Amino acid sequence: MYWLLPALLLDPFDLAERLFKVNYDVPQWLAWVLAGFGIFIAMLLTYHELRMQKVTLEQPINWIDDYKNRHGKLPPLPDYLLGVVNYYTSGEPISKGVQPITPSGQWWNNRVPSEQKQWRQLVEWLGQDPEDLLAHMVMMLPKDPDFSKRK
Repeated sequence: MYWLLPALLLDPFDLAERLFKVNYDVPQWLAWVLAGFGIFIAMLLTYHELRMQKVTLEQPINWIDDYKNRHGKLPPLPDYLLGVVNYYTSGEPISKGVQPITPSGQWWNNRVPSEQKQWRQLVEWLGQDPEDLLAHMVMMLPKDPDFSKRK
């Protein structure tokens, strides 16, 4: 659609000639300037549209990479994650050597969604599937006894 801009910038001269019966020959240099300006605006708008599409298509960055991009080093783990990892010293930057452990159902249910998201992103960053650990957590939850089968 933006490719129509150069023609629209030159069209007012044609409209003035038809509507007002004015015979005005556009100087050659002005026609080139208007056409060039229209092409420039079309390119600028196309670039902006493509840039916005790229931003919306990019995967959201996780909190670990975001911290690293802003501070130039890996972040320490938040205190609430200390109970669900092994091989980590409190206050130190995280590393790939940290091993996540299966969280308890009580720990998981006491987390707000943003903390659960951070835990998932940590596990993914460490190269594991958080769904596997959550499935293991569900398997370890206590089952309600079925008293109807008792005699």
